[in-house]
Amino acid sequence: MTDLEEFQNSLQENPFQGVELFPNIRKIRIPIKSKGRGKAGSARVITANAIIAEHQGKIALLTIYDKSDFSTVDLNIIKQMARELGFI
Repeated sequence: MTDLEEFQNSLQENPFQGVELFPNIRKIRIPIKSKGRGKAGSARVITANAIIAEHQGKIALLTIYDKSDFSTVDLNIIKQMARELGFI
């Protein structure tokens, strides 16, 4: 199973994982096995959760970045993306 497939499965099990940046906007760490360098060798995914009904919802992947390329992400850009997509 690829890293991305494992991530998709983990989102199905727990769509509210990670650190909440804003209401319904989360940052989730994804290990990249091929790098084998712990947290620094992982990617970050910014997700937006929309609750449609009690047991229904959707998750949008707003962006993904490699931790070795960017130590953090500009929260204003994330907010703008989420706003444009109607998540906030």
